[in-house]
Amino acid sequence: MTGYAELIKEIDMLPPKYVGEVFDFVGYLRKKHTGDVVKNQYDDDSAAYQAMAADTEREQEAHEWCNAYFGPK
Repeated sequence: MTGYAELIKEIDMLPPKYVGEVFDFVGYLRKKHTGDVVKNQYDDDSAAYQAMAADTEREQEAHEWCNAYFGPK
């Protein structure tokens, strides 16, 4: 039996509630194949870190928590 046929057989044996997850994973693999997953992951991370750094109140709270837990530098 070919790998493709085995895969289809395995998918057919899954409970219906997992079909959506299979579709999601196939979509992920397609994006990974085209390189979109890696590119978007880094773009998203960069934007998130920039937004965190711009949030001065949150940064101050983080410094206060770290100083309380580990002591001031």
